[in-house]
This record gives sequence, C-alpha cells and structure tokens, in this order.
Amino acid sequence: MVMTAQLFLQEDDAQQAQGPSGRQAPRQPIVAGATVRDESARPIDAKVLDMSATGCLIVVDGVIAVPSNISIGIAGIGRVSAQIVRRNGSRYGCAFDERLSDAAILAARAVETVVPFATSADPLPTGADMTETLPEFQRLPLRTRALVIVGASLALWGVVVTGVVAAAAALS
Repeated sequence: MVMTAQLFLQEDDAQQAQGPSGRQAPRQPIVAGATVRDESARPIDAKVLDMSATGCLIVVDGVIAVPSNISIGIAGIGRVSAQIVRRNGSRYGCAFDERLSDAAILAARAVETVVPFATSADPLPTGADMTETLPEFQRLPLRTRALVIVGASLALWGVVVTGVVAAAAALS
C-alpha cells in the first residue's frame, strides 16, 4: 500500500498565511441553499457546504465548466461573484472575486432558507391530482341565483341613489 503525504515547515510564513491546503482563510461548515448563475445566466439550485471569506464549497445537480465565472446568490449575503476553481463530482470549489467580511459569513450561517427557482424541468404543481379530494359542491337553482343577483343589484343602486340625494341635500 502506498500513502502520500505533504509536510510543511512551521517557519514558512507564506504557507502558514494560506493554510496547509493553500486556502487564504479557514473554512467554516455551513448548510445553506443558494442559486448559482453561470455565464449564460441560467439559474442552478445549489447547496453551500462550507464557506470562508475567500471562497466556498457548493454542491449542484447540474454541470458547470471549470474554470468559469459565476454568481452565487446566498441567503443572508446576497449575490457574490466568484470563479469555479475545481470540481470533484457534483462538488465545486469556488473562489470569491472579493473577500467577504466576517459579518457576511455570520449572516449566511444564521439564515438557511432559499426558495429554489422553478424551471421547465421542474414544473409547478397544477392541482390536477387534487380534484378527487375536493368535496363536490352543489349550485343553487337558477331561479334562486337570479333573485340573488337582482336583489344585490337593486340594493347597490339604492346605496348609490341615497348617496347622491344626501350629497345634493348637503350642497343646497
């Protein structure tokens, strides 16, 4: 069995500033929904698994080219522009174009709800499957419906005429 490892000297200030993985900031675990838009601006639902001030790890169902420019809509932060820098299956490593503040990362960790964007591949429910569960309603007879309509119309005209007579009396 062969095992590979990397050793780093503690005196190497440049390596310590980036961390052992080459990252510029430590990642914090987070589970938040997001919407990724690629260069064609098509929305792709995603989940953010971890985040730092300089990047994040996302999981998407679709395929995004590596490298590519994207924008990520993250709940609590808003839209952030980034670069896809690596891919491992459905997981993508992203580097933010501008460093995030600590407050933005805390806001993203506090909010964990993003409404997924509906696409033609994921149609909205039509309610056709619910027709069997609705109780059957019975219409009133035609004569009763006609009397209700005529009576309501006469009552509304009575309100209008009363208002006009009251306004005319107030003016004179």
